[in-house]
Amino acid sequence: MQSPQNHVQENLGTWNDKLLTYAFIFEMARETGFVKRFRKLDPAYLVYILTFGISSHIRPTFEEIHRRYIDFDDNPKFSYGISIQSFKKRFDQNMANFLFKLLDHYIDVMVSGSPARLKSYAARFKDILIQDSCIIRLCQILAGQFPAARSRNNGAGLKIHAVYSARAHSVKTIEITGERIHDSRMLRIGPAVKDILLINDLGYYSPKTFARIKEYGGYFVSRLKTNAKTKVITVVSGKVSGNMKKSIDSKNYLELWDFLDKVPKKGIYDLECSFEIQKAQNRKNIPQIEENFRVICFWNEITLVWHTYLTNLSAEHFTPDEVYELYKYRWVIELLFKELKADYDLGELLIKNPSLAYIHIYSMIIRMIVSRNLYSWILLTVDPEKREKYGPLLWSKVFAEKAHEFLSILNQSIFGTDEVSKRWGKLERSLRQLAKSRHKKPRLSQAYTTL
Repeated sequence: MQSPQNHVQENLGTWNDKLLTYAFIFEMARETGFVKRFRKLDPAYLVYILTFGISSHIRPTFEEIHRRYIDFDDNPKFSYGISIQSFKKRFDQNMANFLFKLLDHYIDVMVSGSPARLKSYAARFKDILIQDSCIIRLCQILAGQFPAARSRNNGAGLKIHAVYSARAHSVKTIEITGERIHDSRMLRIGPAVKDILLINDLGYYSPKTFARIKEYGGYFVSRLKTNAKTKVITVVSGKVSGNMKKSIDSKNYLELWDFLDKVPKKGIYDLECSFEIQKAQNRKNIPQIEENFRVICFWNEITLVWHTYLTNLSAEHFTPDEVYELYKYRWVIELLFKELKADYDLGELLIKNPSLAYIHIYSMIIRMIVSRNLYSWILLTVDPEKREKYGPLLWSKVFAEKAHEFLSILNQSIFGTDEVSKRWGKLERSLRQLAKSRHKKPRLSQAYTTL
C-alpha cells in the first residue's frame, strides 16, 4: 500500500509536469519571437529561474540571475555557457512579450482548471469577481513615459488592474497601464457577466454601469458615493414615522441623505431608491432614464455615520447582513495586492529601463500565479476540515521559502543524479564559471606569484 507521503509527492510531481511543461514554454518562446535560433539561452530554464530562483524581499541583480541560470544548466550548448553580456541583451521587449503571453496562459489554466464552486448563499452565482488596481512606483527618470497621477507630478508609475475570481482563488485577468488611466475605463461589462456577482470599490462607481450589469443578467454590490443623488421610493425595512411613510406612498420622495437625517440613528434601513442613469436633453429629444436599485444603510455606533451599500440583489434572497458580508469579501483583492508588494517585490521599482520594469512585473506575477495554482491544489488535497488553516498570505511566504527546493528538484528531473561524476563536474564548472570576475584588472594577490 502506498504511503500518504509518497502519494502527495507523486501528485506534486504531476502538478509540476502539467503546469511547467518544458516543451510548451519553449514553443511559446518561439511563437513570440523571443527564441529564433536555439543557441545559448534556454527559455524554459530561464522561466524556472525567474519563478523559483528569486528570493522573496530581495531584488536580484543581473549577475545573480545569471549565476543561478549557469548553475542550473548542467548541459550548456557551449562548455562555458552564456556570458553575462549576452544574458543581459536577452532582457528586452521580446522577453517582456514572451512573459506576458506565458502569464496569460497560466491565468487561463488557473481559471479554467479550478474545481472550486461557490457555497452557502453565494451558490446562486457562477462566480464572484472583484476588480481593483494598485500602483507600482517607478524610477523618476521614467516620468516622461509613465507620468504619475496629478498628486505626484514629479513621479512615475504603472498601475496593475486585476480581476480576482472567487472560484479560481486567484486573478482572472491582469492588465498593466500607466498610472493616470482611471479604474472605470478598465471595467468591461457585457454578456459574460450573466449570473456573476461583481464587487467593486468606489473607483468603479457608475449608476450607468450598474444598469448595464443588471441588463446583462449580472449582479453587483458597491458602496454608495456620499454625493450620490438618489431618492427613496420604498422602505423595505426600517422604522419610519407615519408622516414620512405617507409622503413616500404619495410619491413625494425624499432625497436619500435627507431621509437618513430624519430617521433614528440606529439599526438598518433596507430601501429601494431611484437613480438617474441619463439626464434629459430636450434639444436632442433624449428623455431622462432612471433605474431603481436597492440601498442598504447601516448605522455605525462607533464612527456615528451611515454606511451605505448599493446592489441589485433582491431582498427576497439576500438579507442586509448577507449583502454586507458579500461586500466585505472585496478585502481579498487588497490582500492580493499586499502579497504582490510584500512577497513579490512590486511596491517600488528603481529600474530605469521600461522593458526591464515589465519583465520584472510579469515574472513576479507568473510566480504568484504558479504559487496560487499550487495553493489551490493543496486546498483540494487536504482534509476539508483543515482547509481554513491555509491562508493565502502565509502560503505565499511558505512558497517563497521552499522555491529553491523546487528549482533543485527540477534540475534533478531534467539532468538526473545517477552519475556522481556528473554532479562533481557540475560543481567544478560552477566554481570555475561563478568565481570568475568580469573585471580585467590584475589581481593584487597574484602580482608576484605564478603557477
